Amino acid sequence: MTGGLAAAALGAGLLVGPAPASADPYQDAEGNGPTATMVIHPVIDTDTTGTSSQQRTWASTLGVRNAGGLDAADSQASYLQFNVSPAMVPGTVVSARVVLTATPDSTAPAGTQLNSAFVSDDTWNGEQVTRYDPIFTLTGATKPTATDIAGSTAPLRADRGAVRYEGDVTSVAQTENNGDGRLSLRVWTADQNAAVQFHSDDHSIGDNRPALLVTFRPTTGRDKKDATDAAKDLADAREYLRRLGPVRHDIALPSTGIHGSRLTWSSLDDQNLDDRGKVTRPTADLPDADVALDLKVSDGSVTLTDRLQVVVPRDPEAKAAAPVDAALRPVAVEREVTDLISQKWGTAFTPVTPPTQVLTREIPVAPGQSIQAAIDGVAAAGGGVVRLGAGVHPLTSPLNMQSTVTLVGAGQDRTVIQYTGTGSAITTTLKQIQDVVMKGFTLEGVKGDLGGALGIYFAGADPESAHHHRIALQDVTVKNFPGHGVHIKRTTDLITDHLTSMYNGERGSLFHNSYWLFDNRILQSDTQLSKPVLGKGAKYTSTSDVITQRMQIHHAVGNGIQADGSNDVRIFFQKLNISDVGKSALWMICEIFNNPNQYTEDPAYAPNYVIINASSFVDNLRGGVWKIAQHVLVRDSVFDNIRNDLILMKSSPEFENTKFKHAPEYFTDNSQVPAL
Repeated sequence: MTGGLAAAALGAGLLVGPAPASADPYQDAEGNGPTATMVIHPVIDTDTTGTSSQQRTWASTLGVRNAGGLDAADSQASYLQFNVSPAMVPGTVVSARVVLTATPDSTAPAGTQLNSAFVSDDTWNGEQVTRYDPIFTLTGATKPTATDIAGSTAPLRADRGAVRYEGDVTSVAQTENNGDGRLSLRVWTADQNAAVQFHSDDHSIGDNRPALLVTFRPTTGRDKKDATDAAKDLADAREYLRRLGPVRHDIALPSTGIHGSRLTWSSLDDQNLDDRGKVTRPTADLPDADVALDLKVSDGSVTLTDRLQVVVPRDPEAKAAAPVDAALRPVAVEREVTDLISQKWGTAFTPVTPPTQVLTREIPVAPGQSIQAAIDGVAAAGGGVVRLGAGVHPLTSPLNMQSTVTLVGAGQDRTVIQYTGTGSAITTTLKQIQDVVMKGFTLEGVKGDLGGALGIYFAGADPESAHHHRIALQDVTVKNFPGHGVHIKRTTDLITDHLTSMYNGERGSLFHNSYWLFDNRILQSDTQLSKPVLGKGAKYTSTSDVITQRMQIHHAVGNGIQADGSNDVRIFFQKLNISDVGKSALWMICEIFNNPNQYTEDPAYAPNYVIINASSFVDNLRGGVWKIAQHVLVRDSVFDNIRNDLILMKSSPEFENTKFKHAPEYFTDNSQVPAL
């Protein structure tokens, strides 16, 4: 955990002497007030390779290489976008410098010259300008033009134990501060054969993160005080964690700084240290946990961010746990749910059928032994249990599951399957598979892996005639996969119980913690789907006869849940809790699945017969956007969101004992629906 850049910014921004007397006590004789300096991290960063069409937005590094011009096959250029709007920088930009830190294995020598260029087209970051615009993907084949920024050329140089490039981009930062607020930059080198690897934002800590150091003249004295107080509280929080050192017990993560700033913490590994400071040490069979903590410090008009690191040591004295029972625990459906289903849907709803297990045959697998060989062995014998021992099981190629196989570990906190291959970590090559149980382990991918792997993926061969049948996940954690965490489609009878799927989907907004497609008869209980990287917590497309109870989704940049598609019917959300998502908590829409950018008004493609009971939608940008959704009942629920609670387009839900902060908004013309 380091703080050099922030410390430099603190010194530059806070060592302010008294201004000469003037008509305005905040300004000097020339009408200028004191300055402050803040560190801004990118909204998005990526790199491109030659004219390749490969996406690299989730790569762990940013590459710069001149192999014979920008379009040469091995050339790389890095692109970053920063928010320099008045909402982020409350004042006039005086100077701005982009700072990139080389990775330890970067071979470029100090003195290598790099430069920054201004990208006027901000749409390269993948945002849709309007709801109908296609999403633009930046690759080597689509890279936008850029104009070199005078004065930005500078050498790589040693700086506080690291090697950095620091380029002056003041002129364009000032322009964008007065414009749309989005500053897009390309970093490149004119030195032939030069190659540098920099840390990317998503995969680095503290000073290693790409940054824009902005010195600005606050608009008012209040803005100056906000900047001063926020910087002090950020420095205090950083020092507090430094002094803690390795943590072995729960820690206090303060919500307020001593100077009055609001502190918001977000862990990137809740399994070992959550947002509230609860510590769960790895067992003796696992390595120490290096946990990244994102910190947001807000004070009035100023918001500062940082990413800090906390070490949670393994516990060598942890008591050995009893062996995990391979049998699937029965999952009880709440009585209130069964009563409402009986009243509202009657016999139209078909409940889930659990898998049939063979528990009399078992093959143990120690870390380093072949899991696949054990799966094939029990399958050939007619089914059985593959029992994974405690510890880390490295896996470099997909596990090919077979019918009537139970894969069980020693517990989510004791058995980790660590996947470093491509494709999907756990899948099947069978057109139809049945009676599969996975229980008691953690499945972990690699953040930033360009292979874009998925965690668990099963797909029946045909949505009508060749479904998979009876698959269950119980006490399983899936995390850190660039693709979907769990994606199951064309399957009948699915059970997830105490499934945690988090930090998945960094490949883009179309990749989620969980995705259920053309599935029917689903029972989900006590499911944790928070913190998808770019996608959703859960997506239900063309699913039917679904019960979810006690599902949690918190902290998403987009939507919490999306439900859509033909035959998306009879979905019951019981005690659903969604908070702090950047768009809509529950998005039920009617766009055709294979053409989401073209609005289609067809009830067949919208969810029908939906019950939302005893649920909470709080502190999201919007509680819900429902288009053409029919036969929706909302009971005993709470909507308390930032901008809208419900936007309803030709949808008229029935409400019973439901509380709203904002009254539901009804529309009959899609063109009148607010931009989403």
